[in-house]
Amino acid sequence: MPIKSIYISKRPIGIIAALVISALIILISYFRIFDVYELATLDLRFKLRPAQRTSDRIAIIEIARDTLEQIGTWPIDREFYARLIDILTEFGARSIIFDVIFAQKQNELSDEELVNSVAASKRVYLALAFRLTKEVGDSAFPQAQELEASPFSSLDKAAYGIGHINVIPDIDGKLRRTPVFIDYKDRLYPQLSFLAACDYLGKSQDTVKIDKKFVQIDSGIKIRIDEDGQMLINFADRWGKAFKHYSFIDILKSYIQLKNNEKPRLALKTFKDKICLVGLTAVGTHDLNPVPLQADYPMVGVNTNIINSILTNNFIHRAGKLTNIIILIFLGLVASFLTLKLKPLKSLLMIVGLLFVFTLFSYVVFAFFKTWLDLFYPLLLVSLVYLFTTFYKYISERNKRMLIERELDIARRIQKSFLKETPPEKEGLDIAVIMDAAKAVGGDLYDFVDISADEIGIMVGDVSGKGVPAALFMAMTVSNFRFHARGRNQPADVMARLNNQISAESTSGLFVTVYYLIADVRKKILKLADAGHLPLIIAHPNAEVETLKVEGGMAVGIMEGTEYTERQTPFGSGDIFLLYTDGVTEARNVKKEEFGENRIKQALSECRNKSAKEIIEHIYKTLKKFTRKAPQHDDITIIVLKAK
Repeated sequence: MPIKSIYISKRPIGIIAALVISALIILISYFRIFDVYELATLDLRFKLRPAQRTSDRIAIIEIARDTLEQIGTWPIDREFYARLIDILTEFGARSIIFDVIFAQKQNELSDEELVNSVAASKRVYLALAFRLTKEVGDSAFPQAQELEASPFSSLDKAAYGIGHINVIPDIDGKLRRTPVFIDYKDRLYPQLSFLAACDYLGKSQDTVKIDKKFVQIDSGIKIRIDEDGQMLINFADRWGKAFKHYSFIDILKSYIQLKNNEKPRLALKTFKDKICLVGLTAVGTHDLNPVPLQADYPMVGVNTNIINSILTNNFIHRAGKLTNIIILIFLGLVASFLTLKLKPLKSLLMIVGLLFVFTLFSYVVFAFFKTWLDLFYPLLLVSLVYLFTTFYKYISERNKRMLIERELDIARRIQKSFLKETPPEKEGLDIAVIMDAAKAVGGDLYDFVDISADEIGIMVGDVSGKGVPAALFMAMTVSNFRFHARGRNQPADVMARLNNQISAESTSGLFVTVYYLIADVRKKILKLADAGHLPLIIAHPNAEVETLKVEGGMAVGIMEGTEYTERQTPFGSGDIFLLYTDGVTEARNVKKEEFGENRIKQALSECRNKSAKEIIEHIYKTLKKFTRKAPQHDDITIIVLKAK
């Protein structure tokens, strides 16, 4: 089966596998199995986005370390809370919200003062907390199994409004969401800040519209809720940076200073028409919890951000599962296309670019359009699709390469069958040959022809190319050479016949340089013909190594009708004749220096007293020592003929 057809037939496997991975990630995204990592990406977006708009009607009154140190007791005597309510009421505070649960009575006098102040103010909101059940009921909101803490009797009746302060931690323990309502005994209890905000906007809880996706306060304010009936808390900024903060104790002292005609520390008229939230903020207390922006964030800050979102109509919400699935499908298809169609480096750059662009897109959508798009799942999907598809392409290419290598191995064995690895024995001559292809198959060729009892023909050639095309051309040349050389003892005539046939039949555009000699061991004569090849190197005993050139014609296969010159030279005992291809002379070292003809002569001179096989081994060893780690770029062929 052709290589291409095998490759194409396996290609759908990669596409199917990419679809399987995409389907798996879609299921994981739908059931939000890895939400702990998705939440981490959400937190990063919280930290990187600009600070959010805040209402100037909000004031936080902190029960911080300074208040606890100066009052000296904890819990604070309720008389102090009563005084705070009286002061804020006197100076026109619009709402007073306590993120403190007055569950147990302290002493009769202080409790009574607190109840009276709350009742007289008619603007105090108090907190309660539920113990939620894990069971899922028919309600769209979380259900409570019992009331965990609430204002003591008589205080709850004095309050203008009571709401829950439950915040359900996510799987990593951080606070990001709160139920807008809690269902307890078939009654919906509103979130404390939600209740106060509705009253501030002049909207009754009874007029609020509720469905499975929204809690609508009026035509312009919609709070999007998730499938658990919770709203995402839009944290405006880190603690201490977003809202105006005032010390609990400073307010009390400023009032006393004002009554004593002293300059007050705080201008109490600042609280006119303000929504005042009172809560514990001292470091190390139980009221600090982790949120997206920081590890320790006061609970009063959570309620502040809730009411701020409502007053500024600035909410965030998580995109629906269907939206995220559509994004996953789109990104999966894009990642598959890029990886399958592009080359490895380009596909890697494009995938990295895709990840960056989507990450930036998800940040922009969150920071400026208040929508939380899943980021972890798309990044996971694109990465896995890229890795698997790249691995699949690698395996496919490896299989393809292995198939090619098997076919090349067959070609190499076929080529070897054309070339005689062991030269024939001829009385009076010692013959040795070595061939080292630059690739699995090569374009160098040689042959030995028994012409008569006294004559042997030795041919060496070099095709103008490398690899499989050169090997095929080489096989054709050897076959044709044997046909024309059989029974003919004139090298020039053989070259002419060979050239005419190859020039007429070949359409590949390749040609071959050939050097052909016939040794007559009885007459001690060499007959030589050269078709554009390198000259013969001769080493006579006790004489310098030299080259023997023949007035040659052009290479075989270029043009029909080319004539070749024949030359004769005598030889005697100990004479050495060396045939070679340009893979020897043009071999380079790491410095790009060529081995050259002179180094061949030097190597031959060093071992002229040795056998033909030993001479070849010495020259080849010298060549490899010269090139060392430099890659071999051309085929190497050497034939040594030594007269005995």
